[in-house]
Amino acid sequence: MDIRNLLEKGHYFMKLGRYDDAIVCFDRVIEEDSHNTTALEEKGKAYYFLGRHEDAIVCYDKAIAINPNLITLWFAKGYTMRKVHRYEESISCFDHALTIDPEYMFALSNKGYALNELGRYTDAIACFDKILDFSPNNLRAVTAKGIALRELGRNEEAIVFFNKALDLNPINSFVWNNKAIALRNLGRIKEADECLKIINYGQK
Repeated sequence: MDIRNLLEKGHYFMKLGRYDDAIVCFDRVIEEDSHNTTALEEKGKAYYFLGRHEDAIVCYDKAIAINPNLITLWFAKGYTMRKVHRYEESISCFDHALTIDPEYMFALSNKGYALNELGRYTDAIACFDKILDFSPNNLRAVTAKGIALRELGRNEEAIVFFNKALDLNPINSFVWNNKAIALRNLGRIKEADECLKIINYGQK
């Protein structure tokens, strides 16, 4: 089977969730062409979905060594780093991706999430503001900015963003919960309890 067919077969197995079978296909490609970055990247993704994050990172590193200008490789590595709580390293990867394309929203948003997770809320807000300049109704960026504002003690401002997120998706329990925390921080206990009731029982 030629390389193109092996890659297609590997992608087919990925769609089915048969990640071990996909890895076999990608390994056969790599045996034929050790510099095939597509096979290395897809093998990394398969390892990621199997929960083998360190093996995934090894694949991404091999592909990056071959072609450091592939933006998806930097993003995939950064995303995996973030999932294993290696936040500083993940931010470095996202910065590499943003050097290639400063408007790459996936890297910008995940950089913001990693900064939030590190408690660097002001830096995170700068990322979310850039996203919202391009996409004002980006639900995740609106919510994440609200969380960052709340963690900075700017609860009233945070509630504005949580309300905007709820305008975009009124049944998002994650947003209702975060709004409840901000309200509770302000001593508005009854309103916070109403948010939690909506999570449990829905809106009347």
